[in-house]
Amino acid sequence: MEKEKNIGEVLGLQQQDMAIFLLLPLSNWAMYATGQRGLPKEAHEKLAEMLAFLKEQDEDGDDTFTAAKGPGSRAMKFCEDELIRNQKKQNTMATQLEKCKAKYTSARNGLKLAGFLTGKMQEKWQEEQLLIIKKRTETAIEKNNLELQAEYECKLRLLKEQEVSLKRELSGN
Repeated sequence: MEKEKNIGEVLGLQQQDMAIFLLLPLSNWAMYATGQRGLPKEAHEKLAEMLAFLKEQDEDGDDTFTAAKGPGSRAMKFCEDELIRNQKKQNTMATQLEKCKAKYTSARNGLKLAGFLTGKMQEKWQEEQLLIIKKRTETAIEKNNLELQAEYECKLRLLKEQEVSLKRELSGN
């Protein structure tokens, strides 16, 4: 079965197609594909000729499908659309990162200030308010922590690398 799979993959033909092209009964090809039988000389020569033809095509670099990547092709349209999506994702990620950093910095400043003011308040309600502020700023720091910021930065770098790759693909390099 492995032999048929490899030959089928290389030639792009199914078992019944191979049998037709080699002028063999399907059962003979199936037995050859599973390694249970050899091919008649004529069929073996045709198979060798097909494989040689494809190998020659690969070596020539004559790819008749290069037009599929040319201007206006579906592949290029996909790359263009993907580039637009990528740039939108980059903008979103950069915005999220900046908001996260701003919230983190603000909360850190609030926590530092609350620590500074602790013990300086004369009223009990002021000290209670400081505890509420500390709790709120600690929650904000935890929610916008440095690990989350690093994750956003990593995602942003990946998106920028993808952008470079898409631009390279669109330029034909």
